[in-house]
Amino acid sequence: MNPADVKVVPVCLCSVCCFLSIFAVIALPLSFKSLEQGKYALTLNWNTQQIGNEAYTDPGMYMVGLGNMLVEFPSTFQTMYFVGDSRGTEKGDEDEEHPVIRRPPLRARSSDGLEMSVSLSFQWQLAKQSLLPLYKILGGGTVEESLYRDEFVRFARAAIVESCAEFSAAFFFTNRQKITDHMIQKVRKAFSQPDIGLDGIQIRGLQLREVDLPDAFDEEIVRTQEQMQEIEVAKAERQEQRIMMERELMIREARVKKNYQDSLANAEKTRLSNEAIVKQKLFHQLKQAEANAMVLSKFWNDTDPWSRLFEMMEIRALNNHNDTRLLINL
Repeated sequence: MNPADVKVVPVCLCSVCCFLSIFAVIALPLSFKSLEQGKYALTLNWNTQQIGNEAYTDPGMYMVGLGNMLVEFPSTFQTMYFVGDSRGTEKGDEDEEHPVIRRPPLRARSSDGLEMSVSLSFQWQLAKQSLLPLYKILGGGTVEESLYRDEFVRFARAAIVESCAEFSAAFFFTNRQKITDHMIQKVRKAFSQPDIGLDGIQIRGLQLREVDLPDAFDEEIVRTQEQMQEIEVAKAERQEQRIMMERELMIREARVKKNYQDSLANAEKTRLSNEAIVKQKLFHQLKQAEANAMVLSKFWNDTDPWSRLFEMMEIRALNNHNDTRLLINL
């Protein structure tokens, strides 16, 4: 074959087409990146090393360009532990790229200066609007690249230590719920820093697990609790005695009231009876007086009315006398 007969331009065109086809076949799949469920992502340009302004929140395939990549963040609630052992913090189906944060218990001091070891856990979640500021400040991505995780630990540690310093050691035994509420408010405030763009990070479910105080203080607390229990028992006994005495007082008061009512009833009965007797006697005497007046009126005009009256009484007695009796009823 004569080399002069070979057409250079068509050969070059065919070579370029073949190269472009092969490049397209290889480059096109590499330009797509997948985003899994439970993750956010930002695009990172490999040439300029600049992050994109758009945050991807829905799972699926995205066209990011050849060589570009997705910087992923967890979209679900993540857990941060400050514990001394792994009880209740088993990995399970934990995401290897975004595992839970485990740190030793926090060392803090109470308001009265006692050193304590505090074990707790809480859940946190990134917001879509916080991804870009977070990456510009602390980076993002997998566990090896995400410096923000260590910074979040620092935020939480500072908030918890500050919260512990506002309560006395004894208060941790008497009102733990109030301390827990105060701690979660402090942690939320520490994670909300709108002046640097960190805003919208949600904090919830803070659990104050253990508070380890010096042994001498624990022993004193135990003795105090025993004495407080004895006080409570004494209060309960006193309350029982008070209830019994109040019951006895109520019974006696009821008896006094009953006796009082009975006395009032007897007095009223006596008054009514006496009033009836007096009325009956007055009525009887009145009728007797009226009868005597009528009798006297029959003889008042006689020259000797009294003799006439006694004479009529003798006659009436004789008429009414029973022969079987020896006495005459005048």
